[in-house]
Amino acid sequence: MNTDNSVSAEIKSIADVMNLNLQIPNYQRPYCWEMENVRQMLTDIQYSKESGRQKYRIGSVILHQDGDTYNIVDGQQRLTTLSLLKKACGYTCEGKLKFNHEDSYRHIQENYLFLQTWLDENCRTTKKDFWEYIAKSCDFVQIVVTDLSEAFQMFDSQNGRGKELEAYNLLKAYHIRAMELESQEEKIRCDKQWEAATLYDATPTIIGDANGNIDLLKQLFDEQLYRSRMWSRQGSANAFSKKEIGEFKGFTIDKNHLAKFPYQNPQLLQYLTAKFYKNVLEGTVSVQTRFLSGDDGNINPFVNVNQKIVNGKSFFEYIETYAEIYKRMFVDLGSFQLAEFKGFFYKYCLNYGAKEEGRLEPYAFHAKGYRPNRDGDTYLRELYKSLVFVLFDKFGENGLNKYYKILYRLVYLNRLANKKVKYALVADLPHDYFSIIANAKDLADLSRLYQLFEKIKKEKELDNYSNIHDCVIEFVKEGK
Repeated sequence: MNTDNSVSAEIKSIADVMNLNLQIPNYQRPYCWEMENVRQMLTDIQYSKESGRQKYRIGSVILHQDGDTYNIVDGQQRLTTLSLLKKACGYTCEGKLKFNHEDSYRHIQENYLFLQTWLDENCRTTKKDFWEYIAKSCDFVQIVVTDLSEAFQMFDSQNGRGKELEAYNLLKAYHIRAMELESQEEKIRCDKQWEAATLYDATPTIIGDANGNIDLLKQLFDEQLYRSRMWSRQGSANAFSKKEIGEFKGFTIDKNHLAKFPYQNPQLLQYLTAKFYKNVLEGTVSVQTRFLSGDDGNINPFVNVNQKIVNGKSFFEYIETYAEIYKRMFVDLGSFQLAEFKGFFYKYCLNYGAKEEGRLEPYAFHAKGYRPNRDGDTYLRELYKSLVFVLFDKFGENGLNKYYKILYRLVYLNRLANKKVKYALVADLPHDYFSIIANAKDLADLSRLYQLFEKIKKEKELDNYSNIHDCVIEFVKEGK
């Protein structure tokens, strides 16, 4: 399809694109894909091939045509990886991509070794068939630009000057593709549910943007899902970005894709059990709900925050569940559910000094008190939200009501003990807090949180608390 004389866009097979005289221009960044990026691309292609798809789109490439040479403006990472894969499958690469960065060669060596190992494990006797599928059945949207200034403009846009998709939004298409056994109507429903959560109308419950809209999914992925999963595994919970979206890509389990490795058997069992429950037991056998008043139909009782991700519809049910729970815990502050906790959260996290008792009125943020908007306050508030979120997910409303105050004291002890709370501190701070919740078998096990608080309290000097409201100081130190 021709748009004008300087730009053209066509769908081209991988073979057609790689047969061009490709070159990496000097302004390009190094080849920097990690093994996990390569693994994900291989897994996606393998899944497409095994599913019998005749066409699979890998993405897009932008090329600047200069005579017989095509400079790679965007798509270097994929094209370089495909060149390495072609060689690992036993084919000769006609083109010669030249790299000007030492870091590129390191990643090339690491990824080529990984590709050889992966091919030996997954298609030892069918390497050439695998490559033929890629070359003929996989394609790119190929955009060719003949004007150099326009090539630079596109390059700049692709590298961050334009408005990019949020990291989490790259997951929607991936998981819809995995819904091959679902109807078109179900795919559309999942898409609409996802988009509604990105522009949730919170008016008049809280103050959002000018229209009262907030992006629930950005908050959910950035904090309560990604960082909680990292903390629960004793990892460093830094910011969620496109590099980490693999955390929410799992494996496909359904009647056409059974467990490939033993570690996937529990997910296969869960898939089969859920099907059996829905078709046979629902309505006759009750399950435990998180909310004392009962969970609505969009809260799945069979998911947990730290579960292994299963691709497709299961993933959308996972996200839908936690978007709904997040709304009820932290957005709809005036609702009757979790009223005691939400009154406490408002007073001690959102507006130091506000009244705690009773239901909150709409726009209660205008109440008198100290609004904690400093960076350190925000870091600690998000950590606290993640802790109570995981606690509620595992032990429901009873567990939350019993332990949300001691979790607050543990978190905000760090506000008293540090003159400045930095992001790096919070990223590595709460391993012990999450570990106690993760390993608890019942509510009594959570009493270790009190022991941990007393231990930390003895180890810290609590004199640096002039920048926090008196009510918070009193509660953290004395629990009053």
